[in-house]
Formats: sequence, C-alpha cells, structure tokens
Amino acid sequence: MTDPNLLAGRYRLLERRDRAGTTWRSRDELLNRDVTIAEVRLPPPGPHRDWLLGQIRAAADLRHPGVATLHDVISAPDRMWLVLESVEGRSLLQTVRSEGPLPAERAAEVGLRVLDTLTAAHERGIHLAATPETVLLTPDGRTVLTGVAAPVPTGDLRDLRDLGATLFTAIEGRAPDTGSQTVPRMPDGMPVAAPAAGPTGSGPLAPLVEGLLSADPAHRPDATSVRLSLENLAPGPRRSRRGPVLVAAAVACVLALAGGAVVWSMSGTPAPAPAVRPAPYVDPGPFARTPRLDRLFTAEQMARLEVADPSEWGDGSMWGTADSSAPSSLQRQLSVTAKLYPAAAEATRAFAGRFAAGTRTAGTKDGRTQTPPRRVEGLGNEAFAGEVTNYGYGATVVVRVNNLIIDIQYQRLSGEPQEEIRQGARTAAGWAVGALTRKG
Repeated sequence: MTDPNLLAGRYRLLERRDRAGTTWRSRDELLNRDVTIAEVRLPPPGPHRDWLLGQIRAAADLRHPGVATLHDVISAPDRMWLVLESVEGRSLLQTVRSEGPLPAERAAEVGLRVLDTLTAAHERGIHLAATPETVLLTPDGRTVLTGVAAPVPTGDLRDLRDLGATLFTAIEGRAPDTGSQTVPRMPDGMPVAAPAAGPTGSGPLAPLVEGLLSADPAHRPDATSVRLSLENLAPGPRRSRRGPVLVAAAVACVLALAGGAVVWSMSGTPAPAPAVRPAPYVDPGPFARTPRLDRLFTAEQMARLEVADPSEWGDGSMWGTADSSAPSSLQRQLSVTAKLYPAAAEATRAFAGRFAAGTRTAGTKDGRTQTPPRRVEGLGNEAFAGEVTNYGYGATVVVRVNNLIIDIQYQRLSGEPQEEIRQGARTAAGWAVGALTRKG
C-alpha cells in the first residue's frame, strides 16, 4: 500500500530548508539516500512556462561540482518538484551573518567558483540564480549554486549583477539593501539579486563590486574582466575544476606572481617583438593620484603588441587581441594594474616585499612553473620580471615609479615559453614608464 506521507510514493519530506518553504531536506526511501526537494511553482501556460521547463530539462544533463545534481522531476498541473543531490552546508548569507565578512582572498575564491559554474551552465543554455541565499558553502570546500533557473535580461553572461550582490555580501557581511525585509523573488519562487547595494568599503574587491552593481548595465564589467579581477586576488595557483569546458570558454586566466599576477590569453605562434630602447629615466616625483592606465600606450604601440581596445578591469586596464577573428594561436593580451602609495618610501618597502614573496613561491608545483623574480635595470626607480608556465605562458614586469607600483603583463594561453612574450612584456613596461614620466 502506498504511504500517503511520501511524495510520488518515494520521497519523504523531513524538514524545510528555507523560510519560504520551497525546499525540504528529504529522504529517498527507494534508494535509501538523502536528497533535497525543491518546489517550483509554474507560471500560466505560455512562453514563460515553456522557457522554464526548457531550463529544467537542460539542467538535468548538467554535471558540475558547482551545481546540485538533478536526480528526478515530479510534475503536477501547477508546479514541479525537483529532486536534487543533497549538499550539506550554509548559504553565503548564513555564513557571513554567523562569522562576519570573508577576507578579500576568500571572497574572490568563492566568486571565481560561482563564475565557473555560471559559465558552464551558460554554455548549455542554462541561467542560474547566484545570490547570497543560493550560493552554498560546504564543509569540504565546494561552492554550490542551489538556485533553479533564473532569467538573464541580456540573454548571455554579460549581466553578472547577481554575482555582484554575492560578492557584496561576502565582503560587507550583509546582503545588499533592498529597502525591505525580504529578498525579492521571481514568479517561480527563486530569489533575485537586489537592485541597490549601498556603499562598499575600500578593500581590493570594492571597485569590482561597485561596477557589477552599477545601475547602468553598460557600466558593468563583462565576464572576462570579472574573472581577471578575481583571479588576481584569489589565493595561490588554481587549476580549473571544469576541465576542457572552462579552458575552452575562458578568454584569460590569472595566476598569482609575487603578490601581483601573470595573465595569459589564447595565443600561439608569435610575431617578433620590438626591442626596448627606453630613454634615460628621470624620476617624475610623487603622484597625487593614480594615472589613467588606459592611456599609457599609443595606437602604434598597441598595434606592435597586437592588442587593442583598452577596458577597465579591477584596479587596472586590459587590452584584448587586435583581431579576435584570428586563430587563437595568433592572439595576445596585455594588462596593467597599479597601486599608489602615500610616499616613495612606502612604495619601496612594498616593492621589496613583492620581490621577496616572488622568490619564496618560485618553483614547480602541480604542473605549474613560476620563475624566481629577476631584477631589470633601466626601468623606473627599480623593476623585476618573472614568468609562469602552466596551460600557457605569461610574463610580467613589476616597476616602481616613485610612489607608484605598476604590473605590466603580456601573455599567451597555449604554447611553450618564448622570448617574444618575455620581451613584449619588457617593451610594454618601457613604454608605460615613458608615458608616466611625461605626466602633466
């Protein structure tokens, strides 16, 4: 005889997991395993219902460590119950309410895993909710999205405002201010990102979060810029858990190098790089503010480095490939970040710390090789260079110009180390220093 307390004669609902009563900790009595069951209210028949059903069907085929696996679907005329993998943990919102804000490095790591998951889902035509309540942090280190499909206005991965709300919560220890006591929800019951955040602090993630939460979508960074900014802050070398899917989708990856970053993009057979012939260096004196990094290179210099179209990312600017239609083996990428210090003496101490950190972390680990930093003469007040080889190859030059430290990174995603990339980074550094000494 069928047990009337079992859903579909199989699933026993044990405990509500959310205050809205749409998800339950449950037990699959047939397979003797724990599951989570989520109730999804269906819109009236029409395009929105068709879209939602299509999302659920696509989600059934998605296998990713950042998504709770969909085991089964139970249908009713006005709703569906999704039987999901049981994932133990606390939401990001619960975590920060209990333990306080996350360190910037940990928040960046969480953000990266969320972005990986969103990217993997997007490649299958699935849009997931990534809000402080739907991002689950597990004891074994996973970051799992528990939200069912959520519409993206642009139809692609360019609208990452949900991720901005998640990062805001991580670094501020509170959800963005919605002007009410409840998180707004879609017609199918899923929470959506808050429309307004309020001011953020001055930490390293603040500029990225403010950009993601901008009221004007045109002012929000794209997925590539977000990834670069987060990789620049995430702790230690990071191998993608997405395997070929992420490697093929990522336009750029960033690995920590001496407190800065080495970035690489899709590339291959190089063209000859111009030699560095810097003019004699003259200290320009202290900077009152960080210069406009997107104006460091002329059109001719960008063309010689095979990059174009500077855009903001994090605390710097990035130049993408000059010809995105070219084979990936011919593509390059350049990026510059800057850190301004109150005085040259403080910048000198910070530079020494960066050099020492790079020396400590040099070597080969998990297939990743980082060279020790090497002093470079004739660039700024002092400079050093280094490289990282992993899936690809990237070179960086760190330069102090009075009270300003800049990181110049030139990279290729695939292939062995080549002098063209190494020399290209130093060439770009020489041009950048030349532009900075002509300030004002």
